[in-house]
Amino acid sequence: MLRAITILLAGFLLQAACLAEAPAFDAASVKVSGPGVSKTPLLSGGPGTSDPGRFRAHINMSSMLQAAFGVNVDQIKGPAWLRDFSAMPFYDIIATMPADTTKEQVEKMLQSLLAERFHLIWHHETRYFPGYELVVDKGGPKLKEVTSDPDPIGDPRVVTSARLGSDGFPAVPGPRTIGWRPLTAHQRIKYQEWSMAAFASHLGFLIGNALGKSATDGFLQPRVFDKTGLAAKYTFILEYACAACAPLTPAFSAGDRLDAGNAPPPFASDDGGFPDIFVAVQKQLGLRLNKAADVPMNVIVVESLDKTPTEN
Repeated sequence: MLRAITILLAGFLLQAACLAEAPAFDAASVKVSGPGVSKTPLLSGGPGTSDPGRFRAHINMSSMLQAAFGVNVDQIKGPAWLRDFSAMPFYDIIATMPADTTKEQVEKMLQSLLAERFHLIWHHETRYFPGYELVVDKGGPKLKEVTSDPDPIGDPRVVTSARLGSDGFPAVPGPRTIGWRPLTAHQRIKYQEWSMAAFASHLGFLIGNALGKSATDGFLQPRVFDKTGLAAKYTFILEYACAACAPLTPAFSAGDRLDAGNAPPPFASDDGGFPDIFVAVQKQLGLRLNKAADVPMNVIVVESLDKTPTEN
């Protein structure tokens, strides 16, 4: 016990020394969101936006750690409450910084904010994640190449209230994902105006969920690398068996979801069952997942973290 306290104290003193030299926001307000608030993380402002000198966020702690360290949800290890997304509190943050601040500097500023206001203590570790390569199957890709819509619709309320197209999904322009989950044990997702690189980066989380080893349960998700050589944008639907599917994680929340709809008959195999995700990628998209060597990844290990921030 004494050794653990000594190690924790040493970590705190080391990070305190680093914080003295780390970038920090000019000013920052952090408040716990009130009851009944939206459970969707929202970030705006900062580098590359029309308001580069002001950062705003309505965010839970898991998403805040991801933003601060530039990692996915499964690259954060810590107390169990960091995986309890239904009960995790949300925070409202408004912070200011120089207009020429870079994305990397904002990440360091968020780290400083977490250390100062939530008493975060952490360290890096390297862990090995399952790896796959996404390649074109021998029959060629079965993908519809599209041109990005110059006037996408960003309001989720407009999307969910839009008329449904012949594919059973809302007929709205713009790059997005829309998930439709029937009552049976399978998943149906429409990828609209997606690049293969972006699809590959999210495919590992779908594999983890489909295999019953989701990031919300603490499992390391496979990392998928795009080796297709396909450089365009595509619109396609992926449907596969997923008896253990959990709600999409924050790392895959940049889309819209429908829980019901008058979708057309789903894709099924000849025997009436739904294919596993590997077969679905091959038969429906004309692509293939090849097992690759495990991938070393940076993992943030949270040693200590408060749920409630210190007062502004």
